[in-house]
Amino acid sequence: MIVRFLVLTCVAWGLMPLGAWAQEAAGPLPPEAAASAAQAPRAARRPPLVWKLEIEAPGALDTLLSNYLDLARYQQEATAEGDAAAGIAIRRSELRRLVAAAPDQARGLLEAQGYFAAQIHTSVSDEVEGQPLVIKLVVEPGPRTRVSRVQMVFEGELDTALSKDEAAAKALVADLESEWALPAGTIFTQPTWSAAKNGMLAQMRAEGYPLATWSGTSATVDASTRTAALFVVADSGPLFHFGDTYIEGLKVQPASAILNLSPFAKGEVYREQALLDFQERVQKLNLFDSVFINMEPDPSRADGAPVTIQVHELPLQQATVGVGVSSDTGPRISVEHLHRHVFNKDWQAKTKLQLAKIDSSLQVDLISHPQPGRKRWLVSGQLAKETDTSDAVTTSERLRFGQLREGDRLEMTRYVEYQSARVKSKAGEQVSDASAISGTLQYAWRDVDSQTLPTTGITALTSVGVGQSFATRESSGLFSRLYGRLTWYKPLPWGWDATTRVEGGRVLSSESVSIPDPLLFRAGGDESVRGYGYRSIGVTRDGALVGGRAMTTFSGELAHPFLKKYPSILGAVFFDAGGVADQFADIKLQRGYGAGIRWRSPVGPLKFDLAYGEQTRSFRVHFSVGITL
Repeated sequence: MIVRFLVLTCVAWGLMPLGAWAQEAAGPLPPEAAASAAQAPRAARRPPLVWKLEIEAPGALDTLLSNYLDLARYQQEATAEGDAAAGIAIRRSELRRLVAAAPDQARGLLEAQGYFAAQIHTSVSDEVEGQPLVIKLVVEPGPRTRVSRVQMVFEGELDTALSKDEAAAKALVADLESEWALPAGTIFTQPTWSAAKNGMLAQMRAEGYPLATWSGTSATVDASTRTAALFVVADSGPLFHFGDTYIEGLKVQPASAILNLSPFAKGEVYREQALLDFQERVQKLNLFDSVFINMEPDPSRADGAPVTIQVHELPLQQATVGVGVSSDTGPRISVEHLHRHVFNKDWQAKTKLQLAKIDSSLQVDLISHPQPGRKRWLVSGQLAKETDTSDAVTTSERLRFGQLREGDRLEMTRYVEYQSARVKSKAGEQVSDASAISGTLQYAWRDVDSQTLPTTGITALTSVGVGQSFATRESSGLFSRLYGRLTWYKPLPWGWDATTRVEGGRVLSSESVSIPDPLLFRAGGDESVRGYGYRSIGVTRDGALVGGRAMTTFSGELAHPFLKKYPSILGAVFFDAGGVADQFADIKLQRGYGAGIRWRSPVGPLKFDLAYGEQTRSFRVHFSVGITL
């Protein structure tokens, strides 16, 4: 049992003392006594009265009553205003009212929590000079009431479909019954009862019956057996189907860019989630700054309810200048230009120029508006120059043409690519000079709770490529390239979050066949092995660091908020390991570990890490924003 009390001082302004409540309950004073009391001099009035409330109730019920009982809430509010003994006043009649109402209020609060046979006792101590008046509330809640039976009855078109033994209707009812929040045997509470009814109605409205309403609901409680029998009658209304789609607000962009993303066809049964998915897909096009998709539930048009899409187009062109710094590539400046309807065709063009000490590049990406089946054509070209930790310089050119097929979780990209690269050592000697034509099939899988701030789920990326290399220093020949990356997010007990990542790659070819360096593998950096420089783990050849034909990395991280009231700011500890060689058997893992800070910002996680590289025997700072699939 928990006892809580607060002390409150009430200034007596000539009002009846609380000790006289018993007299008042016995009847009014005789006229002569009343007159005598009225003529009493003001100086005879009692000094300020000190009183306190004690609540005796088990566990959470003590907190419930202390927070919501009127008498207790008055104490909290009055005490919060200042020192009660300094003159916080309440009329004695008002205090008597609060005390008298307390048992019924407490009983109502307890019944809402499933206690329908609670015993509640109140008492008021006698007034003793120098001692606070004690108002005591004792609660014996008894056992909680449990649901004994649930009966669901359906009216409207759903009932008609059930009578015809239609599979879809039977499946919906089975889902409603399995998702019901108050099945037999569970504790009956008023909040759960309300939530169960709201949840069932929302589910019916989302699954083809947007006009579903309650014809009647009842909860019959038997206090003697402490059981509740539930009865609900739902009128489904008509079953709605999708009709024609109308688009408002288009000026430049074609309607096909929107219609090709539709997750439903005309005549399909209405699903609320289908509209939400449709709206999310259109928003991701980066063509509109606002998208609103709606279906008006007009019962006269239930067989083909029209869908209205309202959009507002983003500016046709957009240019941005960025200045930034990262632990991988150092300071950088970038200029980007985006054209959302280039050459008056249904394509977007993105041009980006980046200048940095380590990694500079010029890239142009063309991507078509969605085609039927959520397919999009893509064309990409890039010129790049990279200086690694050994001061070797890699210059490369790339041209890619392919097709992207988007999905809610799985994305598939297939493309052909021309890649050419040259590596020169610090002394200016040519280390590698090769080009290749290859074809690649890539799959990306995302099953996480959030695309930008994942805390649970899995992301995976895998690719398979085959090609022909052309070299000036070594042999030309066929090769294949395999790559995979898996990241697992898992919440743990006591507020911890775990992130695990494994990665591996392999280029298969004759040892004498030269491969363009960008198609080989390196490790190290913010999203690889922390404690080492960006792409600093590779193979040394002719005094220069180049990519290897085999690579593997592993990362494990634990994070926990510093304070409960700031859950988006976390501390983290991590361990990374990885290595690169020309054969898996020759890989020597290089390890790094350390600690850092995470901020789950609206644009993605911001990471700041201090890592120690075991092989380099040095500390390195890493910071980045966003996640890498």
